[in-house]
Amino acid sequence: MKQNHKTFLTRKRWIGLIVLILATIFTAIYACKTNIDPAPATIAGSFGSIAALLLISYILKVRDDLFFCGLLFVYFASPVGSVLNLYRSVDLYDKVVHFFSGLLLASLGAMIMSVLLKHAVQTIKKTKVYLFAEATFAFFFSSAFAGIWEIFEFTADRLAGGDMQRGMVDTVTDIIAGNLGALTYFLIFTVLILAGKARVDDKLLN
Repeated sequence: MKQNHKTFLTRKRWIGLIVLILATIFTAIYACKTNIDPAPATIAGSFGSIAALLLISYILKVRDDLFFCGLLFVYFASPVGSVLNLYRSVDLYDKVVHFFSGLLLASLGAMIMSVLLKHAVQTIKKTKVYLFAEATFAFFFSSAFAGIWEIFEFTADRLAGGDMQRGMVDTVTDIIAGNLGALTYFLIFTVLILAGKARVDDKLLN
């Protein structure tokens, strides 16, 4: 079924969104009632992340699988990671989140590539040349965002007095984790191409 803006928030998407909002609220309440005591800007950032996810999903008309993966990622990255402060209290949690952000952003990049070239895809969608181009774009899209995110963290720390960045080693290893996620996506995509199992989602062409 062709997705349009009128049906962007389907019933199951509404349910997922409401669950995420409620989970974020309860997470913030729990954090405030314990010794975690997150900064108001950190809590506000969690809801800002939800709004950003909705905006991106609306503009790009993302598929259901990518949308729900985004909901899960936002919860574990922002309310759990920042509000509950698991980035500092749990070893490697930060790296795991960045690794999965690499996978998610690579998938988003592949989808954007298909949307941008939807007219050209009509004639070349079955060729391995296009599919390799899509896989390559996905990798560099995700890789770029790994760096852009660190710039955002740096800016937010300076303007809002946050503490998302914890030195050069933390910043660089975050970027490495994101790139490993992107590379994992690229390698899986490449194997599917070589096996003849990769194709362009026809829904993107409608």
